[in-house]
Amino acid sequence: MTRIRLRQPVFAIMVALLLILQLVQPSRTWMFLFTAFSGILISAYLWARSLGESLQLRRETRLGWIQVGGQIEERITLSNTSVLPAAWIQFEDHSTLPGFNASRSTSISAGFFDQWNVTAACKQRGLFYLGDANILTGDPFGIFDVTIHASERTSILVLPQVVTLPEISIVPSGSFGDGQPRRNAPEQTIHASTVREYVHGDSVRMIHWPTTARTNKVFVRLMESAPEGDWWILLDLDKNNLFGEGWDSIEEQSVVLTASLASKGLRNRKAVGLITNSKDAAWIHPQKGEGQRWEILQSLALSQPGELGLDKTLERIQSSLGRHHSLIIVTASTKTDWLKSLLPLVKRGIVPTVLLLDASTFGGKESPALVAANLEGRGIKYHIIPRSMLEAPKTRSHQQGGWKWRSTPTGEIMPIRS
Repeated sequence: MTRIRLRQPVFAIMVALLLILQLVQPSRTWMFLFTAFSGILISAYLWARSLGESLQLRRETRLGWIQVGGQIEERITLSNTSVLPAAWIQFEDHSTLPGFNASRSTSISAGFFDQWNVTAACKQRGLFYLGDANILTGDPFGIFDVTIHASERTSILVLPQVVTLPEISIVPSGSFGDGQPRRNAPEQTIHASTVREYVHGDSVRMIHWPTTARTNKVFVRLMESAPEGDWWILLDLDKNNLFGEGWDSIEEQSVVLTASLASKGLRNRKAVGLITNSKDAAWIHPQKGEGQRWEILQSLALSQPGELGLDKTLERIQSSLGRHHSLIIVTASTKTDWLKSLLPLVKRGIVPTVLLLDASTFGGKESPALVAANLEGRGIKYHIIPRSMLEAPKTRSHQQGGWKWRSTPTGEIMPIRS
């Protein structure tokens, strides 16, 4: 979209005034001035119109998603295909990624281009956009302004960073509902706990061939009674429980803790699901694999504080959770009302582990001591997470990944791996 605006209306007024004077009182002086000013006005308009039709913008982004702590890079190319130079150009970038600013003042000769790279560290998770810019230029006389609106933009999804967690034990669940799988029971599954030497009567299909080949003796697998249950991670984003700003906030550290737990569980070949009471509530059924990891990270990247309390959330999910699952609750709530909603799940065979973020270390007034005492009294496993337990994301060099830019014989600029 291109718009041409008369910046100096005095020229148009002078041309009209000179025309009136020539008609009322003909004179060579009026005619000369009228011709000169008219020529300048027409030339300036044609110059501005040519630039409006000939300035071309190209933006190339290296990535479509990235994690907090990474760097984004974009190459911007502004070309002038006109036979007339652009004496001044103001490039105004409207990208929404925090810390990313591609705005620039430049000038481009006829048939040439200007090119620059912009990098920025991603310090905030969420969905952002690179693009939607205005290109301001005009004729060298300053009579007309040209505004070119380039609405093309690229979406950038910044995922929460996954960090190395301290030792946090998650109570396992099993088919017997006691949280501890039993060995050598009739209910055998594909999950082997250990091996022992073969004795007469053992099934041939239970032979553990790698150990047999390594020791030159026949070994069979000892099986667990049932696989450990799925992980359901419940992230409490009730805005009434969130304190702090930026990284030093309960919201961000809860999200990073949840992302890291989910990644850890999936690496351990568990089926992991996600529930949030965020503004746009999330419900991701437990699955295994890398695809599940990215789905959970994408959901966490877009999660924002909501208004639904943890007690109401637990009430709503009671009929939807299967039996004998591990439920990991990440919350900073200092109230105990939600424990009443948790107990029916425990009776149904759900095995909970509660991760309590210490709100007092994030600027809150209350500590989780009362909640911890109630959990301990009911025999529910819990961990208290202070603000200093998780390390802040570290910015990685934008050169990781080995990217370079190459110009083709046709003038196309292409990103390639070095």
